[in-house]
Amino acid sequence: MLTVKNLLYTLILIFGIINCQNTSGTASNDNRTETVDEQKLPLSAFNVYRGNTHAHTIITWTHGPQREKFEGPFNMDWQAPPGTNLEDHTTLSMDPDDYNDQQGLPANHFKLAKENGYDFYVTTDHSQEPTLQPAVADNPFWINTLEAAAAYDDDPEFVALTGFEFSRNTDEDGSRGHINPINMAEYVNADHRGGRPAWPEANWSIPQFYDWLKTAKPAGGEGTVVASFNHPGENQYGDWDHIDDEIVEKITLFELHTNYRGFRLKPYLRALNKGWKVSPVGSHDNHSYDNIVSAEDPPPTLVLAPELTKEAITRAMSERRTYVSWNEGTELKYSVNDHIMGSTLDGTDSFNFQIEVKTPAGEPDKRVRRIQILRDHPEEEDDVEVVAEAMFNGYVDKIVWNPTVVDSTAKYFLLRIHHNNDITDEEFNRRGSTFSGPVWTGK
Repeated sequence: MLTVKNLLYTLILIFGIINCQNTSGTASNDNRTETVDEQKLPLSAFNVYRGNTHAHTIITWTHGPQREKFEGPFNMDWQAPPGTNLEDHTTLSMDPDDYNDQQGLPANHFKLAKENGYDFYVTTDHSQEPTLQPAVADNPFWINTLEAAAAYDDDPEFVALTGFEFSRNTDEDGSRGHINPINMAEYVNADHRGGRPAWPEANWSIPQFYDWLKTAKPAGGEGTVVASFNHPGENQYGDWDHIDDEIVEKITLFELHTNYRGFRLKPYLRALNKGWKVSPVGSHDNHSYDNIVSAEDPPPTLVLAPELTKEAITRAMSERRTYVSWNEGTELKYSVNDHIMGSTLDGTDSFNFQIEVKTPAGEPDKRVRRIQILRDHPEEEDDVEVVAEAMFNGYVDKIVWNPTVVDSTAKYFLLRIHHNNDITDEEFNRRGSTFSGPVWTGK
């Protein structure tokens, strides 16, 4: 049945197809017609959706509120479902109605996320957990995750996504690093613990995982498989090695902050300057319900998409239309040469920016004071250079800025936005409160 929502989305795409014939530059994946057309849609075609790309449920059995400490004794204050033997994960209940305390199944997380205003939510339990052994498609805990997410496939107000955390915890043969694949039908394991096979039998190297990710199929056959570098250190993943054009199109997200703490700018810039085309996301990396229900921890990842469906959200993530903001309610949209955030241009030297930033009405601390356009630094590998900036008085809730930048050597541009609450003693902090995904120049 053609709903009003689908009809409007179809009309937007038709407008984009017509409009693209009069825009300058072409996107990098010209064989993906639908994606290219969406990248050229006007800013008004996109909505801002809020969610979390990294969360752990009771399936992450070795640590969380059910434990006193990592892999330690169980917390006897945790209200385990009736019949649970706290020493045996196989006795865990598969019924979400049995969980009413600090931690539960994927279905519990999805339910609470929707009730607390999230537009999308991804559960990403560690694939080395005893619950997920063996790492096979018919593992009952994995099936539980798939079914919990699929229950929201037709929900117009919420998108639930499967995922897992690939945790490479050794420097042997390919280095270490954690990665979250999202929206895939099956999973693999990098690291066994607690009496399971020792290295190297249990070992999947980073390059092996990349090869698997290139072939991963989407859950339920819908949407796009996408992945994120999790809480990265500066030189992880073999110092950002093992890169090729195919894996660059799969790992498109970078966890710039975790639960609004820290700011991984140097690792992010190193990844960009090594050739990874990644867009910033935030995460809670939560092992309990606390962050979901806390008003102080709003959804940390912001995505630009024309509609709220699994297909649209995962496509937006794969096309790098994400940004982060420490100021809840900040809406950022920008394009360069009529290509939306996350796009790759055709190598031109002239860049026309269209930037719109909205902050919540009646919250003056969040209003914009400065927007900076950053590019890769021509001399410092792990730094950026300011190529344009504009100052604002901090009195209005919506800012529109349309500068033109002429630059013959930049590889990418991105935005750093300072708000009123980023100023201390008349000085701006370095981070700003809103950090955008890049636009790549094609050079």
